[in-house]
Amino acid sequence: MQVSYNKLKTFEECALKYRLTYIEKQPRPPIAWLAFQRKIHAALAKYHMLARLDGTVDVDEVLRAYDEIWDVANHPEVRDGIDYHEGEDILRMYADLESRRNRVPAYLEKKLSVPFGPYTLTGKIDRVDFAVDSYSIIDYKLDRKLPPANPAAVSNQLNFYHLLLYESLGLFADDVRLMYLRHGVEKIAPKDKVTMAKTVNWIDKTAGSIRSERKWSPCEGDACKTCAFVKMCPAKTGRKRESKIVWEQATLPW
Repeated sequence: MQVSYNKLKTFEECALKYRLTYIEKQPRPPIAWLAFQRKIHAALAKYHMLARLDGTVDVDEVLRAYDEIWDVANHPEVRDGIDYHEGEDILRMYADLESRRNRVPAYLEKKLSVPFGPYTLTGKIDRVDFAVDSYSIIDYKLDRKLPPANPAAVSNQLNFYHLLLYESLGLFADDVRLMYLRHGVEKIAPKDKVTMAKTVNWIDKTAGSIRSERKWSPCEGDACKTCAFVKMCPAKTGRKRESKIVWEQATLPW
């Protein structure tokens, strides 16, 4: 059974949403903010690849790479868009802050997969930094508002990545960080083996519930606001839904 953070999170939000997404693989409309997120991630990765050459980066060089990501040469009109200009501002701020940090990215957009008991843990970590005998896991965020508390201290996503990094590469991160790119702010939380043990229990409990689930009932909550399957949901339509038959469903890598 393949286990990712997104799968666990989706099942906790709604069993029906999990079934529609990962078992029936129902099509979903494209999400505009995801396309913008991918462009920013690609530009940040390019920034650090350039930095590795001589330790310094000309911001204009990064912005030229950003233009390539947007395909400005063939679509110059994108420069008039709000998203393009927001991304440009984010990159300028990021480059300024990174030039003053004493850290070196060890991994960027790192895909990992590792056997873990009856499961295979999978995921992609935005960034892993190395600084004086310690590692930090960084996850980029594009929230427009900063959270009042410190989400990094209670983030199941970062806890999952912390375990994934340790199990796959043998690297124990001393802390995890949420980097809010629009604000130039990091929320940091230390990690230890007690937290890791709790993460293992959470994964085992949630993945076990997925394997034993048979009803796939909808669960109304905050996740409904952004759910792509509202028109298929009995809780919203009031109509009973006939489940799509999935061939050899029991053998699928849920």
